[in-house]
Amino acid sequence: MTFINEYIPKEDLEKFNFAELNKRIKKGGGTADDWTIDREADIWLRKFYTESDHTELDGGYTGISVWDYYWKGCLMIVEIKTLETGGGRGKHCWARRRLLSINIPHELESQRPQILKDLEIAFTAYKDGGVFSSSTSFSFALEI
Repeated sequence: MTFINEYIPKEDLEKFNFAELNKRIKKGGGTADDWTIDREADIWLRKFYTESDHTELDGGYTGISVWDYYWKGCLMIVEIKTLETGGGRGKHCWARRRLLSINIPHELESQRPQILKDLEIAFTAYKDGGVFSSSTSFSFALEI
């Protein structure tokens, strides 16, 4: 399994109908035009938005982000809360996040352990920013 971070090619924007996906209601901004993808495994991850609330401190960042997670033909929505991050530009970076929700269809429920394992691998490959990652190395922990 090899994930790469790249800008979403035009043909894939059309294939997965990102124009329609991007019309969904958001509680924030930052819809990405890049993804973390393993074409061979037919899995990709893309940040849909980072939640913000103007009534919150620190500019409204809540630490919650919502992701499109495509797993072998099925698009799922993943909600993540960032608990801790560390490191810096040109250094080792790390993140610890908690899975708040994932809408695994009933027919794939028996595959839950593999779906979550692949999700963690995709987030590890995403590093500290997908195509914008500046870390030399990265470690990731996903709390379920």
